Amino acid sequence: MEILFKNLKNQFLVKFILLNFILFLSLIHIANGQTKTDSINKQSSLRISLLTCGSGEDLYSVYGHSAIRVVDSSAMTDIVYNYGTFNFSDPDFYLKFTRGKLLYYVNDESFDDFMNMYMQDGRSVYEQVLNLKSADAQTVNDFLINNLKEENKYYKYDFLFDNCSTRLKDIFTKSFGKRFKLGHVIADDSMSFRTVLNYYERNIHWERFGINLLLSNQVDNKMTNEQSTFLPDYLMRAIAVSTIDGSSIVKETMQLLPEKNNRNAATNEPKLYGWFLLLGVLLISFSSMKKHLIYFDVLFFLMLGLLGFVMLFMWFGTEHSVCAWNRNLLWAFPLHIVFAFLIPRESTQKLLYAKYTSMLLVVSMFYSLFAQQEYIAEITPILILILYRLSKYSKPTMNNMAFKNFF
Repeated sequence: MEILFKNLKNQFLVKFILLNFILFLSLIHIANGQTKTDSINKQSSLRISLLTCGSGEDLYSVYGHSAIRVVDSSAMTDIVYNYGTFNFSDPDFYLKFTRGKLLYYVNDESFDDFMNMYMQDGRSVYEQVLNLKSADAQTVNDFLINNLKEENKYYKYDFLFDNCSTRLKDIFTKSFGKRFKLGHVIADDSMSFRTVLNYYERNIHWERFGINLLLSNQVDNKMTNEQSTFLPDYLMRAIAVSTIDGSSIVKETMQLLPEKNNRNAATNEPKLYGWFLLLGVLLISFSSMKKHLIYFDVLFFLMLGLLGFVMLFMWFGTEHSVCAWNRNLLWAFPLHIVFAFLIPRESTQKLLYAKYTSMLLVVSMFYSLFAQQEYIAEITPILILILYRLSKYSKPTMNNMAFKNFF
């Protein structure tokens, strides 16, 4: 009996040890499974979406805006990442902005704060929820967090090639590589940068006129499909038909805010006032008041010369490559300033300047028929006025003995 009892006791002990060992392994497996589940749930809690904001009434907002929204249901956060931020309090802000040296940076803000601003402005906001796997959503989130670091957040802004919209497109190309295929919204070389800019500026004619005067033939180059994403609307349309791993990258599209701005077609004042100015000068020149036109001529050519210096500064004094080789310098000639001071005087230099500048202007007008830089319709009355007023000084007068002796 004692032997039997010992055997039973040993068997019980073995079974007890074996049972505890099995229980221990089960606990480890459950713990590992729970860890993996927690990790997956944490990643799955991320929802990434592209926000596209409609046009505003001011120049800085007329092209719209893009941002990325990251909702983390696990951490209970709702953050918008915005690459269109700059330091307006910088004491050299205006100089840096003018010279193309202003640094922009990525900023994070709450979704509610972001939406409040667009709600007050009456601008539309669309959201495209992205169809990303857990790991891909985490990759995008990590990319944005890394960009927020002080050493990574700043970049030199370029309106056409590196802005708040192109930066978002780059997130997908850099994060997913060849897995991501940008959708086509325009055919390559189908329209120029200037054409699409003019469309967005169609109701702010003075700003459009000024911008067209300063931009050279580089904005008349035809855009590729990818380059068109410098505009938020085109990025939204491209993302709508983009794919990742062969599947659509957009899961859902929603309008979060409606458009409340009622922008009616505006009168093209630069064109209208230009023709009124030409007509007024012509009427005065055939009246008894024509002798007073000398004051107009001095002011007119002085302003043209100053405009020419502004164009030269934008070419040589800034990093705006789209302002180089501006054909408008052929009529907004900086030496018009010198001519303005010669107008009240009888001199050979004034007559020769008027004569040869008229020739140059006529040649430039014919050249514009073949030049790549698009002709600006609003300058037509200005060109006619320049030629007309120069003609008044390109011929010798009875009192101009110096001119007669010169020939």
